[in-house]
Amino acid sequence: MSKKNSIIFQITLFFFSVFVLINFLIYVQFNLDNNSFKALKFKRYFSVFKIVEIDLRKGIDKNSINDKISTFSMKLSDKKIEEIKSLNPIKIEFEKDEPIELFRLDNKLYVYFNPKPMPIGTELPPPFIPKELDFLEKMKPPSILLIDESSESDHKLFWLMMLIAIDITLLWFYYFLYEKFKPLIKLKNEINRFYEGDLNIDTSMKGKDEISEVSNEFNNAIEKIRDLNNSRKLFMRNILHELKTPITKGKLISDTLEEGRKKSILQRAFLRLEFLLEEFVKLEEITSGKIDLNKKEYRIVDLLDQSLDILLIDKSQVEIYSNLTKIEVDYDLFAISLKNLIDNAMKYKTEGKPEIVINSDNLIIKNHGKPLKKNFDEYIKPFNREYESIDKGLGLGLYITNNIIKHHGFNLYYYYSDDYHIFKIQF
Repeated sequence: MSKKNSIIFQITLFFFSVFVLINFLIYVQFNLDNNSFKALKFKRYFSVFKIVEIDLRKGIDKNSINDKISTFSMKLSDKKIEEIKSLNPIKIEFEKDEPIELFRLDNKLYVYFNPKPMPIGTELPPPFIPKELDFLEKMKPPSILLIDESSESDHKLFWLMMLIAIDITLLWFYYFLYEKFKPLIKLKNEINRFYEGDLNIDTSMKGKDEISEVSNEFNNAIEKIRDLNNSRKLFMRNILHELKTPITKGKLISDTLEEGRKKSILQRAFLRLEFLLEEFVKLEEITSGKIDLNKKEYRIVDLLDQSLDILLIDKSQVEIYSNLTKIEVDYDLFAISLKNLIDNAMKYKTEGKPEIVINSDNLIIKNHGKPLKKNFDEYIKPFNREYESIDKGLGLGLYITNNIIKHHGFNLYYYYSDDYHIFKIQF
């Protein structure tokens, strides 16, 4: 399975996308709110400047003015703007073309109202001034320097805390899901081991969720399969032992008979039974996943002779096109695989003799016959009920043959061409 199809990978990708999207949206919203905050701050400054200017013109003392504007978190500065500028403060950019200047000095924010001269040709309606303040109209506007005591960090802290809260929630939820799905990785690895033939696996898990229940049920199934497998092995060992005894006795009795046709038939029959028992042993090794190959170099023609002897058929019943090609194989096992292929060729031929062609890098066994009813892959499956409905067989023989050939590092191919079934073993 590719990484991109993994549930863990898809969950990680999903949460990463959501994480980035939410952080981006909060960043956009923060900027929008920050612009709104600046606009509100600008209005607040102008409102305070208006109040201070009118009160100063009225001659109200600074303490009273400070009490009035304290609701805006502002107060009058005791210093002059010239003094502040002489101390090299940090100038903060505000809105362009606005008559307000901001300076930060000693952790204080100074707000200075610096009205710009009106452009030439601009006419404004005269301001309304009460009669009792007419004499102030001709006075120069007072220089106003305020200290903003509000904290801008409160606005930023709100969004920062919201961002941290959402990120922590997402990360915690991702970790929660990851921990819940992580047992699937263990279960997948254990199933792979089971597929390779290892029954000594444990998929039991603690928990009451669906994944734990599936893992525990699978573990119960493995335990039952393990028990059945052990029972099967015990049964196979016992029955093979029980069958060997009468076969051995039969061979001894046949050796005591006088030379003749009956003696030859009995000896060949008991020899056939002995080979069948050996084949059952090999089948047991294959189905249990334990095949120990005793590989040596042999001529293919010698392996074919052994296969024909097991089948109790004469060379005249097949056409062999041979050469001296040698391969490194387990003699007994590979002879069984050839025997099964030749046996099928004999059973399914509709005319003529099966043909065996030995090449330098492959072996071909073919026979004239009708096409298979199913795909060839169906016939190399073990213990498939499809075999039971087939009149002539195609049972475990091909399954055993295919496994033996694969364990040797070779490949078995099947073709149907010009009314011929063609099996090719590629070395």
